Amino acid sequence: MDERTFDGLLRRALMDANLERFRDVLDQADGMEPAFSNRYLRRRMQLLADPFGWARRTVRPLWKKALGSAACVLLACTVTLGALMAASPTVRAAVLHWLREISGSEMTYSTDRRPGAEDQPSSWRVTWLPEGWRLDEISRSSWRYRREDGADSLIFGCYPPDAGRLTTNVADAVDADSVRSTVQIQGYSADYYRSEQYRVLVWEDRDGYLFMLRDRGSMEEADFFRAAESVSPYAGPDTAYRMGWVPAEYQSLYRDELAGAAEELWTCDGTSLTWRYVTDPVCSFVLPDGEPETAAVGGLTGRYWAGEEPEAEDPAGTTIVTVGGETLETEASTAAVGGVTVTVSGDAHRPGTLVWTDPDTDTAFLLEGALGREELLRMAESVTEKEPEPSKPSGSVQVAAGTASGGSETEKQEN
Repeated sequence: MDERTFDGLLRRALMDANLERFRDVLDQADGMEPAFSNRYLRRRMQLLADPFGWARRTVRPLWKKALGSAACVLLACTVTLGALMAASPTVRAAVLHWLREISGSEMTYSTDRRPGAEDQPSSWRVTWLPEGWRLDEISRSSWRYRREDGADSLIFGCYPPDAGRLTTNVADAVDADSVRSTVQIQGYSADYYRSEQYRVLVWEDRDGYLFMLRDRGSMEEADFFRAAESVSPYAGPDTAYRMGWVPAEYQSLYRDELAGAAEELWTCDGTSLTWRYVTDPVCSFVLPDGEPETAAVGGLTGRYWAGEEPEAEDPAGTTIVTVGGETLETEASTAAVGGVTVTVSGDAHRPGTLVWTDPDTDTAFLLEGALGREELLRMAESVTEKEPEPSKPSGSVQVAAGTASGGSETEKQEN
């Protein structure tokens, strides 16, 4: 018997065995109609109605197969990248530019991106604030506002992709991460830190700019978020200003210039002279109490508050304090007079203040220092336009609050 004959006999034997094994099933099914699924019946009807059209619809073109494969690969990469970002802060920094690190009540956002030719200093600012807030200070990376009653402050900061490091905190929280949640600001995911005393928002836009808004919780939360949503780049005139004349005894300490705004400071024998301007301001400056005098600044109308000197001071440097008819000479920071404790400040005088506005450019100016009216007016009239020279952002910024001094906000910037 050859191999072919053996294979044929084996095949027949197996078929007979299967027939014997399933004879009962075949006997029961004899004469029964097959039960087809609805899906099969629909597809068969479509095939019989239009055989060629069905064939064209069923056979997928090669480009569709390739596109489907690419979509699958992209989905897999996205899921993998998301997992890596959740597990690795380093990967998160590479994708979002800024790395978040939390240690106790302190939050640090850092980036190691090198400056590029396309990177520009910050031109972003808050464009809406509720009533009762005033501009108090401008730095190369931030704006500080104060409530009209002076009870609290609001700080807005903008840091370009190559700024380096921002450190801030929620001083009354043991762990800042425990008071952190995620919210949406201008369509971007933002870290929102909300403790009993502090409120801090930090978010990054698609270009790698990092934004921060923080206050002590005195502003209504809806207003706080509205102020954050109002943040936008300056779009006013590309004009800057310089001071043409300053008293010779004053030495320049710094000039921080932003787009459409600047602050410059000079010092002399422990006293300071401050000049700032803002084009298209969102609010007025922090100004002295009392009624000002009218002052002509060139062809413009300004307002002037005279400075106030200490009550009296002897040549040796002791301060003469009078309370309720009793007088005391003291060199200490506090003194008791008639059972009343008086705090003595070495800088008890209020500087003179001059403000004016140029309606043609909608620019508000402020001069403040221990100078008389005529000297401040001479400085104001020497102001001229110049080419903008925005200051380079600080490489490291710390905006924090401590509990030792009543929770006051401090800001430190380093190049």
